[in-house]
Amino acid sequence: MVVLVSESWFPANKSAEVGKLYLETMKKYPDDNSVAKRVGLGAIWAVKEGMHSITIYSIKPGKVKEAMDIASKRTLMLSSIEGFKYQINIAYDVVEAMPIVGLEYTE
Repeated sequence: MVVLVSESWFPANKSAEVGKLYLETMKKYPDDNSVAKRVGLGAIWAVKEGMHSITIYSIKPGKVKEAMDIASKRTLMLSSIEGFKYQINIAYDVVEAMPIVGLEYTE
């Protein structure tokens, strides 16, 4: 399974603004389960610098580009908020990552 991990950081005093704009981004760029499916709920917590959130999606085979497009459009909208920072990563689960390091997964 290939996963998309989207993380964001923003000042705590911008939380209401981020929340409001997040709802708008989800209306404009809703989840598309034919591309990627959210793994559990997103999570958010306080850190020294403010707030940190994370969302993980399981990407359907052959849909990495489409998943990145949706995630990028959402985070670019949110980046209009001062102090908002984000990072999007594509990662492989352990089974799919084995060949990358020259190993074969066996059960």
